[in-house]
Amino acid sequence: MARHHTPRSYWRLLIPLLFVAVYLSGGCTKWRTGLERWVDETFGSATPREQYAWGKPFAAATMARWDTAFVRSTRDTLRVELPHEELIVPDTNVLYTANAWDFYLPPGRQLRISAGGSGPLFGELYTTEGEQLLVWDTLSPSLSYETGAPAGQNLRFVLQTAPYADSSYRLQMISVPALLFPVAGKDETAIRSFWGASRDGGQRRHEGNDIFADRGTPLLAVAEGRVSRVRNGGLGGKTVWLRDGERGLNYYYAHLDSQLVRAGEHVERGDTVGLVGNTGNARTTPPHLHFGIYANGARDPYPYLQGEDPAPTPPAEFPGRRTEVPLRGNHYLRIAPQREAANVIRQLEGGEPLIDLGVTGRYHRVRTGRGELGYANFD
Repeated sequence: MARHHTPRSYWRLLIPLLFVAVYLSGGCTKWRTGLERWVDETFGSATPREQYAWGKPFAAATMARWDTAFVRSTRDTLRVELPHEELIVPDTNVLYTANAWDFYLPPGRQLRISAGGSGPLFGELYTTEGEQLLVWDTLSPSLSYETGAPAGQNLRFVLQTAPYADSSYRLQMISVPALLFPVAGKDETAIRSFWGASRDGGQRRHEGNDIFADRGTPLLAVAEGRVSRVRNGGLGGKTVWLRDGERGLNYYYAHLDSQLVRAGEHVERGDTVGLVGNTGNARTTPPHLHFGIYANGARDPYPYLQGEDPAPTPPAEFPGRRTEVPLRGNHYLRIAPQREAANVIRQLEGGEPLIDLGVTGRYHRVRTGRGELGYANFD
């Protein structure tokens, strides 16, 4: 039966089309802004920070400065290294509610960022080129991210409090291995031959890591995947290839004493795929696993297997106590909390006023009277 449309139902179909027409034709700014907000709310593309701002929790002038603080932070970033921990104290100036950190995430590492404090915290992860990657839920202020870039990735994390926040918060950024360690009961300390080592008198380079363990030690699937090949012969002796479709990587297990899977078999992370041995060209060496990673060529497996980052150095003191540069000693404003000369922005003057925003280790995140942002050590 044909469906009859009443005039009212036609309007329901026509109104969204009118909105689109206004948007495409340029329309007025107010209409365009309203339409963009409606799309974000309807289809869920708005970030928690944007949703918070739309609720108008403060006067329009305050929220305008709050938005400016976020944009300003993305242009006024400092650089840190993983692992990193920083204690941040809020300032009454709304323009200081947002902070940003640039850092490098190596390949094969899973980034974990978390923050603790009262009141809403808005965390967003970007590339340093400005592409948004992840945002966190304010009810669970944490996120995990793994880069697929073979050479790692330069990232930017932006964290903003609500205007006039009255409590400090602690930020922690660490990395953990993306893969399970392939030899049961072992860790990276069992790796004794590394990527790039000379082989056959310099005729070739080692394309993997050799992990030594007792014969018969279980070998584990480093990730969920499908067994693509099970072979016996050649340099690797008894081998297993595991295909990780999620990451687009192939894992190579060589010199096995026994293979315990079949080609085409699906395995879960942690399943046993074989046992440590010394078959192939390893028959004159102690039992070990040669573990390789391939994706358009070989990759160094070590970053994928290296253990979780050590605990970051905790802040040495509470922030907010420094109001000026000490009169004695030489003190420098730096772009990163390390002493390398390349990090120096300028030498600070004794008695120069400061706003003390945070502390990481023995370095303070400060804003100078000139408006510069940087790290300074006052020891």
